[in-house]
Amino acid sequence: MSDNKDDPFTVSRRVLIGVASATPILANVGPVSPSDDVTARCDAWLALDAEIDRLLSRWSDLENVLVKERRWREMTPDQREALSPTEEMDAIDKQVKGLFEQRRQGLDALPALAARDMRGVASKLRVAVKVMDHERGDGFELFKGAVAEMQHVRCAHCGAPIVGT
Repeated sequence: MSDNKDDPFTVSRRVLIGVASATPILANVGPVSPSDDVTARCDAWLALDAEIDRLLSRWSDLENVLVKERRWREMTPDQREALSPTEEMDAIDKQVKGLFEQRRQGLDALPALAARDMRGVASKLRVAVKVMDHERGDGFELFKGAVAEMQHVRCAHCGAPIVGT
């Protein structure tokens, strides 16, 4: 670990602490009432998914530096294998493996949970949109738009947003 900000492979204390601490925070949504359970679990799943995206983006940035600085394309597979990744890439690899499993377990549990209000239903739909994001099949844009529109709908009685952002 170094404080040299000019070195693209420097592992910052902030990154290491964030990588090491993300899993327990994201996995533990804390005590929630039954009516908020679906929403809390969906919010935790979305936060976990966002953390995975952030880590994979950072890993990609580091890989791009390797490619540029070490002429990756010109190397043989053996030369590439001999080139050890940075400490940060290793830490991200380890972290992401566990996060993928947590995300899968969280997603597998959601269909069994019954939403008790519109917020719970909308939370499930937000997760569904995120899961479907990469597939882009027929109807995806319509589904995505409807979920986005739900975030602007307000309760007819009290005026509160029906879906949180």
